[in-house]
Amino acid sequence: MSSKNGKKDQTRRAFFSDVTASGALAALAMAQMVSSPAQAQEAKKPQNNLRMPTNIPPWPKGTTGNKYSHLFCTRLKEKPLTDTILTPTISFRGASDLPGAGINMGFRYYVKPYKMELQSHHHDVDEYLFFLGGQLPDLTANFDAEIEIFLGPEYERHIITKPCILFIPKGFEHNPMDIKRVGKPLLFMPLHLAPYFNGVYQTGYMQFIGNEKID
Repeated sequence: MSSKNGKKDQTRRAFFSDVTASGALAALAMAQMVSSPAQAQEAKKPQNNLRMPTNIPPWPKGTTGNKYSHLFCTRLKEKPLTDTILTPTISFRGASDLPGAGINMGFRYYVKPYKMELQSHHHDVDEYLFFLGGQLPDLTANFDAEIEIFLGPEYERHIITKPCILFIPKGFEHNPMDIKRVGKPLLFMPLHLAPYFNGVYQTGYMQFIGNEKID
């Protein structure tokens, strides 16, 4: 009888041990399932501050040489395409100025009214148009101009009378554009996300690769 009772006790202990272990594992799994999303969310939470970190590495001593000199574009000045723009024009012509570059942009200071674009067109990349005042230090406080621009295939008309950035998604029809009034110098800066400026216009495909630089 004692032998049988001993085996029963061992079996019961093994059973409860297994149940306890299984329960512990299940509880651990549940805890991970519950906490993991929160932890992942916490890990992905964006840091929205620019405070100086405390663990900054030491300032590098650096090396000398010209291995990376080809990454600098130092010739930016160009003759303006029209007398409505203050000279010189500052332009970065993308891959024609720096082989391998993927954007092109320009800085245009308009001092007179000017119909900049006469026909609608679209690009195969995104574009951003910056309309700012042309006087430092605040390029927003001294904006004094009126620009008419048409957007979309239905030519929705907009009048720009304050500093802004206009997003032109790829494939989106835009223009004509008319700088109708310039009370103070206007800084217009197009940023085109392609190696060269190009677009599909009503009269056909156009591409502007580069312009003569001046020193």
